[in-house]
Amino acid sequence: MMLAYVALFKWMLASVSCVLAGMLVWALLAAALRYWPALLPRRAVWLAAQGVTAGAALLALLPHSAQHSLTPTVTLNAAEASAIRDARPSPAATDAPQARADAAESDAAGDGDLPPFTLVLPALWTLVYAAGLAWTLARQLRARHAWRGLLAASQRLSPQDLQEHGAFSGAQLTAIARRRLAVMETDAAISPMLIGARRPVLLLPRHLRSFGAEQQHMIVAHELHHWRARDPLCMGVSAVLQTVFWFNPALRWMNAKMEWALELICDQRVLAGRPQQQRKQYAAALLQQWKAQTAAMPAGGVAFGGINGASAAARIRQMQQAALPVLSSAVAWGVAVLMAVVLAGGAMLQPALAFSVDQQPDAPQPSARAPAATSETPAATLAENAAAWRDPLDKMRVTGLFGVRRTVLVTPHKGIDIAAPSGTPVHAVAAGTVVSAGELTENAGRYGKTVVLQHGAQRTLYAHLTTTNVKPGAKVEAGQQIGTVGETGFATGPHLHFEVRQGEELLNPATKLANLDAHTTKRALRLRQQQLGY
Repeated sequence: MMLAYVALFKWMLASVSCVLAGMLVWALLAAALRYWPALLPRRAVWLAAQGVTAGAALLALLPHSAQHSLTPTVTLNAAEASAIRDARPSPAATDAPQARADAAESDAAGDGDLPPFTLVLPALWTLVYAAGLAWTLARQLRARHAWRGLLAASQRLSPQDLQEHGAFSGAQLTAIARRRLAVMETDAAISPMLIGARRPVLLLPRHLRSFGAEQQHMIVAHELHHWRARDPLCMGVSAVLQTVFWFNPALRWMNAKMEWALELICDQRVLAGRPQQQRKQYAAALLQQWKAQTAAMPAGGVAFGGINGASAAARIRQMQQAALPVLSSAVAWGVAVLMAVVLAGGAMLQPALAFSVDQQPDAPQPSARAPAATSETPAATLAENAAAWRDPLDKMRVTGLFGVRRTVLVTPHKGIDIAAPSGTPVHAVAAGTVVSAGELTENAGRYGKTVVLQHGAQRTLYAHLTTTNVKPGAKVEAGQQIGTVGETGFATGPHLHFEVRQGEELLNPATKLANLDAHTTKRALRLRQQQLGY
């Protein structure tokens, strides 16, 4: 159940990241267009913008650095038994009614790690997303059915038919034959277009034969430029992104800009070096195509040639220029840097919940107990010990403390959580012997890759590692690297879960690690104060 919740929560964060990144990229490019209109006819700009927007969503699903998280790293432990569901690890734990009252007060104040609404939102968003995706797919399927019906009613032109058609030059016929482009003709009143992304088909209307020979050559050249530049594949990728992220309006805006750029590029390639008279003929043919297709174009297909009155007029105005505006290298690099900054910012500030669930249904769990008296804090207990252990990480950022309960899962935390990027070296806190290294079967495998060390009568456990550097039976020294931080097992973000055990009893790591509170987040300290009184 919790695994499903984690997946839904991550997808909700990914969706939010996608929308925010899309809005930011949209705003940046809209502002840039006001100063550098030469960006408009650049296909790479709009394709990259869509890639950055989708990439922001993927960042929320991939491993990331917990130290840059916008939300605190949290450790959640599953309930061990119903008998301890209302227990609180505090000096007043023997007073069960008072413990239950305190727990209720803490939850009402919103001090739990996961507010109740965070349990509802992921499920609600998943339902909304599924409904939107189903509607989008249904629309795509209807469009696909319309295109397939149009192709089924069309006639494929043989090489002989192409020779007699009159719309193809010798070079065009050679390219079509060499690359085996299928050319079909339909009675439908549509514009010439390419249909399909992977293996496009050139569909020509029969009324194209009524155009002048020069007009036909230029129209076919326009579509073949799309074909050679693999524009249908770009449009197919864009269509997939718009389907998966149907909720993001920025992607639709970027796609419209990319379609416009593709048309402008092909127009300029067709008209390059041609006299003004041929430019006028091409513009007239464009207007005739628009009139022919106004009521015939199915929506939602991957095709070229679909135009409207506004775009036709704009393209005609653009044809009056000898060439497209030149984009300077400085501007191109500046836009690339902006895209990289947006993506890097998403990687560094990606919101995530890093938490683990510690549960061992098949074996009794050692109890997590608080200090015996309020006057005997972990610091006082540490002073009585012979010597403090070294920290397991060189840079400590403790986000979850021992014995603290949460709103959702009431079992006291069995250790501490230390947020760190994946790959951060993990060190032995003291000299000892490796008891186990690798996947731990205890706790139903939820610890992931784990190293357990024996230090005399006590053991230390290092969970959720990405790699382990030691083998069972090996001797290790204090400070020796034994693995690297990760998020294996049941964890939604990279962090180290550290426990100290003595027999069947769990010990507070704060009694063994010096000055732990100085490396603990304010939120974690506040939760401990509220629940444990110190």
